[in-house]
Amino acid sequence: MKKVLIYGIGKIGRGYIDDCLMQGVTGLTLADSARHLWGTEYRGIKIENPAEISWEDYDVIVIPANDENQLEIAERLATEYGVTEEKIVSYRETIVLSKKEVYNIGKMVFDDTLETGIIMTGRELGSKLKEDSMNELERFYFKKNHKCVNKWMHYFEAYDRFFSRYRKKDITILEIGVFKGGSLQMWKEYFQTENHKVQVYGIDIDPTCKKLEEDGIEIFIGSQEDREFLREIKKKIGKVDILIDDGGHTMKQQIISFEELFDLVDENGIYLCEDLHTSYMESYGGGYRGDSFIEYSKNFIDFINAQYSETEELVRNQYSDQIKFISYCDSMVFIEKKPKTTKSISVCV
Repeated sequence: MKKVLIYGIGKIGRGYIDDCLMQGVTGLTLADSARHLWGTEYRGIKIENPAEISWEDYDVIVIPANDENQLEIAERLATEYGVTEEKIVSYRETIVLSKKEVYNIGKMVFDDTLETGIIMTGRELGSKLKEDSMNELERFYFKKNHKCVNKWMHYFEAYDRFFSRYRKKDITILEIGVFKGGSLQMWKEYFQTENHKVQVYGIDIDPTCKKLEEDGIEIFIGSQEDREFLREIKKKIGKVDILIDDGGHTMKQQIISFEELFDLVDENGIYLCEDLHTSYMESYGGGYRGDSFIEYSKNFIDFINAQYSETEELVRNQYSDQIKFISYCDSMVFIEKKPKTTKSISVCV
C-alpha cells in the first residue's frame, strides 16, 4: 500500500479527506503549515507539523488547493523540505477508488483486479488498463504526453462512437472550455492526418488560456453567456463540423450557447453538450425537472415530431427541420444535424 500524505486542511482539503475516508481509504497522514492546527485532529487523524515529517517515507503528497495556491505550496515543500517534484500532485490529478463501487470506464478493461480504497493518480490508473482495450482517444489521454485534460472516463467511448466518422476528412472543431489546453490537443491529434486539414478552436473566459494556442489551435477569450461575443465568433470562423460545450456548465451558459451556436454547426455536423449532471445541481441553476438544460433539450423530441402535431401548441420550427438524431448517455447529449428537410414521406412498395 502506498503511503499518502495530504497537505492542507482548508475547505478543499477537508472535503477531499472526507471523500477519501468515505471511499475506505486508510493510513492517511495529514499536515498543514498553520501552527494552530499542529497536534489537533481532523476526523480522528492527527495533523502534523511539516518540519517533523520524514518526507522521504511518502510515495505521494496530495495538495488539495486551487491552482494558484497549489503551485505556491509545491514550491514551499520543495524549497523547505526537499520534496521532489514527481511526488507532488494536485488533488485534481488523483482519483479515489472505493471498495463499494463498480466504475463506468466505457469499454476499457483493467489488466488485473484493481486495488480499491486507495488514492491513485490518473497516469497510475492508466498504467493498469489493457492498451488493446483502448481507442485512440483513450491512448492519447493515458499514454501520451500532453497538456492536462480532465474528462470522465466513459466519455471517450462516446466520443469515438460519434466522432470517428469525421476522421480522414478536413474538419473544424470548436470546444467551449479550454481548461489547461489538453483536450484541444487531443482533438487535433485524433483527427490529424497528412492529407487532411484539422482546425481546432477554443473558447474560454480565462485570458491566460490564450497562451495555450499552437499550430492548428486558436483560442477566443470571452463569456459563453455573452450573446454578442458568440455572434462575433460565428462571423470569424464560419461553419464547424463538431461543437462541444464543456464550458461553465450552468443552465444559463448551456442554453445561451446552444441558442446562439447551433446554427454554426454544419448541416452534417454534431453539437455535443457534456457534463449534463449539472442539470440536477442547484449550484449550477439546475434541479430535477427544473429549468435545466436537460429539460430544455427534451423539447427537441417534440420539435422533430412536430409535423405530426394536431394542435397549434406544437408547430414546426428551425430545430424540426435541422435535427436528425438526439442521443443521450451518462451526462452527455449528442445532437446530430441533417440537411434541412420540411416533410417526411411514407410509401408502400
